[in-house]
Amino acid sequence: MPFSNYRHFCLVLITILTISACSSTMPATSSTTITPTSDDPAPEITQTANQLSQIQAQLASLQTQINDVRQQQATLSRYMNVRTPSSKVNSAKTPATSDNISEARRLYNAGLYAQSIRLLKNADSGGNGNTLARERMWLLLQNHVRLNNCESAINIGKRFVNLFPQYSQSPNALYLVAQCQAHLQQQDIARTTYQRIISSYPNSSAANKARHQLKK
Repeated sequence: MPFSNYRHFCLVLITILTISACSSTMPATSSTTITPTSDDPAPEITQTANQLSQIQAQLASLQTQINDVRQQQATLSRYMNVRTPSSKVNSAKTPATSDNISEARRLYNAGLYAQSIRLLKNADSGGNGNTLARERMWLLLQNHVRLNNCESAINIGKRFVNLFPQYSQSPNALYLVAQCQAHLQQQDIARTTYQRIISSYPNSSAANKARHQLKK
């Protein structure tokens, strides 16, 4: 083989080997896609946000319930302020009537007439006639008048005056009786009661009011 041809052959061979070597050393390209790792925080953030929303809703519901309880407590306080927490009376040593007369009076002053009447059970009989019994019966009469229970007021008032004619409140009891009789359209009977007040208790304030009523 001529030297020029041999040289040409060597150059071609070297070129082929060089290309082959370069091809084997180049990194293979692939169409692999990068998959997200499991460290993505998005799902955890969404879950936490949902939990916070639920907690806020529960807190709002609890606040509404607390406001309702406070409103009920305020309403009860207005009606229970007539009680005296410091008064702890031994019921075994003190009669029930002396326990509840002050409470019944406080209820009356608070406008809770029906509750006061419940504490004055059996007071319409006059009891044993002592001062406490008179006070209970007089308070019972006033409660019935306030509630416009005129029939009960008339019966209690008449019995009160018959049992305690000299008691200081007897003229006033008769006047309340006359007022209830007039309210029931018993005008003639009411006038008779006014006249009785004037004749029986002429110097009382009830007599002055009775005279005024008779002039109408």
